[in-house]
Amino acid sequence: MGSLQKLTKKQESEFCLSCGECCKRYWITLLPSEASKIARLLKTSKGTFLPNYCMLNVKLYPKTTPGVLTFPTTFFPQRLFDLIKKEVATPAESFFIVPQVVLSRKNKIIFKFDSKRTQKEQRFSCSFLKAENACEIYPVRPEPCKLFPFIAMPDLREQYPFCELFKSTQKNLSIESKIYYKRVQEYFKNVDEKSFLGVWQYPPKKGLLFLGEKQIGEISLDELVSMMPKSSKKKQIYK
Repeated sequence: MGSLQKLTKKQESEFCLSCGECCKRYWITLLPSEASKIARLLKTSKGTFLPNYCMLNVKLYPKTTPGVLTFPTTFFPQRLFDLIKKEVATPAESFFIVPQVVLSRKNKIIFKFDSKRTQKEQRFSCSFLKAENACEIYPVRPEPCKLFPFIAMPDLREQYPFCELFKSTQKNLSIESKIYYKRVQEYFKNVDEKSFLGVWQYPPKKGLLFLGEKQIGEISLDELVSMMPKSSKKKQIYK
């Protein structure tokens, strides 16, 4: 990684504003409290913000034992089951479902600043990324944005070879990362116990479906809800 130096906030900002690559590459996940803060900043309601600025992002992982957010394929709509079968000839009997709300992404013209040169490029990126790589919701940006690229997760940092900030400096955000992961775990637990609609009010109506990290199709809110019945019904199926 070379010699690292301690940078000022201004210097860190200059690195980020010259790149913005993280905002162009990744889906930005939200927790309900973060969605509320963004809606307030935009001076709108969650009922307007979530359907218009966000979408569903649902990931499926095969799992053979009961647990949090693990549901048998008995509940899966036939259309979604068929999408899974296109990827896996014999699908698992149950899946760990990761239901997330993410900031929507748009295909738009943004600037790339390279060696003091300004170039236009058309990229899919976070809908709140401005053309000059600034963030429209920066004061209340989600926690993954605040922690990146120093989020303390084993083997994750090596996935950021494009990040010049990461190459030039280092921070210890392990405490902040642990706090965030605890909140994420609590979110999953709440969804499992209260249902997705019990945690999210006015959620997006549609989004993308993934098998692991591979996108395999689209999913609607109604389909997601049918895949994840309340815990009492799920436990009856597993008995």
